[in-house]
Amino acid sequence: MPTVAERSLATLQREIAEHLRGIRQRLAEEIRSYPTPIPRCDAQFNHLYEQQGRLARDLDCFGGRGQEISSIQQFIASAPYTDDPAERDFRSRVRAALAALGK
Repeated sequence: MPTVAERSLATLQREIAEHLRGIRQRLAEEIRSYPTPIPRCDAQFNHLYEQQGRLARDLDCFGGRGQEISSIQQFIASAPYTDDPAERDFRSRVRAALAALGK
């Protein structure tokens, strides 16, 4: 039977995964709606595309049972995927929640 802390870590890990999937959807929509034609040297588009790729790789490697703490710590340590203040706030809440669990 998992402890309260283990259940809390698993819940926090699921919240992060949901958050990342939401960012992935927003990035995909932003890329789909990007004005065309897109020149190869368009720095903003290339940045969006790179962020989407990094996010996909991170989601593929994210978590798993027994890896909650390391997954959460990696998320906190990683660079934000967007400039959205909501993402910074979410990361702060995750950091505080992990600290509250004594991890």
